Amino acid sequence: MNDRAPISWPHALWRGGMRRCPQCGEGRMFQGYLTPHQKCSYCELNFETLDADDGPAYITMGLVCLFVVPFFFIAQVLYEPPFWLALVISLPLTLGIILGLLPLVKGAFMGALWKSRT
Repeated sequence: MNDRAPISWPHALWRGGMRRCPQCGEGRMFQGYLTPHQKCSYCELNFETLDADDGPAYITMGLVCLFVVPFFFIAQVLYEPPFWLALVISLPLTLGIILGLLPLVKGAFMGALWKSRT
């Protein structure tokens, strides 16, 4: 039985986004880059039931396209860099942002899944 105070949606998303257990905020959610632990080491919340599938990848790509791609178009219009230079800068930058955001978005997504079931 859970005798804790109810967790709000923003708090559950924040805890998940910080890669912590959405229920207690103490245990680590992931054992690697994107592989979740089986359960929380503090409150025993089962992470196996929080199956995120492809949702975090779609959200991450949507965020990158929404916020990063316009900056590349603006840079192209303002500075007109050669094509090779634009690729050398934009591709690693985009990949780095995607890889940096993906575990955070997956954690928040799993926090949302947990909150939607409580």
